[in-house]
Amino acid sequence: MSEGRSNKSALHQTAEQFHILVDSVEEYAIYMLDATGNVVTWNTGAQKIKGYTADEIIGKNFACFYTAEDVAADRPQRNLREAARQGHIRDQGPRIRKDGSIFQAEIVLTALRDNAGNVRSYSKVTRDVTDQIRSRELQAEKIAAEKANKAKDDFLAALSHELRTPLTPALAAAVYLENNASKLPSEFADDVKIIKRNVQLQARLIDDLLDLTRITRGKLQLHLEPVDANALVREAIEIAHSAIAAKKLNVSTELTAKKHHIQADPIRLQQVFWNLINNAVKFTSPGGQIEIRTFNDDCLQFHFEITDNGIGIERDRLPFLFTPFEQADPSVSRQFGGLGLGLAITKRLVDLHNGTIQADSRGRSFGATFKVTLSALPQGAQKPSTDSAVPKNTAKPLRILLVEDHRDTRHALSRLLTHFGHQVSAADTTQSAFKLIASRKFDVILCDIGLPDGSGYAVVSQAKQEWPIKAVAITGFGTDQDVRRCKAAGFDFHLVKPIDFHELEQVLDQVGA
Repeated sequence: MSEGRSNKSALHQTAEQFHILVDSVEEYAIYMLDATGNVVTWNTGAQKIKGYTADEIIGKNFACFYTAEDVAADRPQRNLREAARQGHIRDQGPRIRKDGSIFQAEIVLTALRDNAGNVRSYSKVTRDVTDQIRSRELQAEKIAAEKANKAKDDFLAALSHELRTPLTPALAAAVYLENNASKLPSEFADDVKIIKRNVQLQARLIDDLLDLTRITRGKLQLHLEPVDANALVREAIEIAHSAIAAKKLNVSTELTAKKHHIQADPIRLQQVFWNLINNAVKFTSPGGQIEIRTFNDDCLQFHFEITDNGIGIERDRLPFLFTPFEQADPSVSRQFGGLGLGLAITKRLVDLHNGTIQADSRGRSFGATFKVTLSALPQGAQKPSTDSAVPKNTAKPLRILLVEDHRDTRHALSRLLTHFGHQVSAADTTQSAFKLIASRKFDVILCDIGLPDGSGYAVVSQAKQEWPIKAVAITGFGTDQDVRRCKAAGFDFHLVKPIDFHELEQVLDQVGA
């Protein structure tokens, strides 16, 4: 008898210890339901997760934890029936706390039977998995965003390629005409420079507007040299001349800065000035006034300032002017068009030149003023001659295989390279390139990537098996990934269309050295 009492005491002590253990668990709601689903026991974890104290919830039906939609669909009782039929079930879904807030729950509901096999109660273990589900959702959203970004980047890269390709023959033709200016009537000399200048600027605009990923990642690169900022302002005004004339605007200029040489990327800085001039022209009514001036302050910094009497900017919109895709006013995009990228790009370019840009306006209909401040070079710094941007004959004539399927580009590049003293053979497909490679020796291949019957990668691979030859990619694809892929395929250099002929000259000089 004493032994029986001892066993009962041990069992009671074990049960009490188990109850204490269950009650102390905070990460899980562990509780018992009777056969109809009313709460019988309630642990600390249940109170923490669901918000009810034991006194508040014991005796109430567990259906109060479910959403109204689930209750209407008989989900609580259906879960009891399924647990009774299967022994236990796992479920996941929304549950409601005492305060009405919803969390995502993962539950295990187990049927407990008596000796006769009848269900006498249920045990239920609930875990709050809101954070885990949200983490998975965020991961899924991240993957989806990465796929969307890749699709966007692929589209922009393809679009950029298609837009850049026709600029190459235009720029090549302009450079050829510039090199043969003596053969042209004198009145055409300025027109050739205008064509060249605008093609170069258009190429940079395409590069910025379409390669948004590079802009947002801060991967814009500058080619710095001493430049005459006053001269760039004049050229920017000349670029905008047709738009100014079309609106019959009165443009006054006072380029009085004495220290006007700056360490800058000339095309990028001209882009800054043109963006601001174009912005003023765009938002100034026909017959309006635009004032452009340059000056130095007491610290001898260079200032570019442009003021118009156009539509103006509401004061509360000024802080957002340089934010991508923002307009000064929602009605602006409807009336004047545009994506709101111009000023954002302008600010980024000014920042890269270690300068500042400011905007000011007294409000709607009071016009606007933009001011760019840059550090001037010490007295005596000179901008290199503009002829430095025009290729000169390399020290050694080269045997060049030009592989390009775009007819105008192939023709313009062949003529220009021949003019510079090189021997040029041209192919428009991989097969025609293979035949030329097998028939003669070349010093360098200038090769497009996308060809009608294959890729430039195959051409370069075949050529390098025949001869120790240098390969230059000339392509409209210019992302970091494109450059890496070209290098991996055997290309020694990578040039993005429209080809910078000064850069091409430097590459050919290296090949011929």
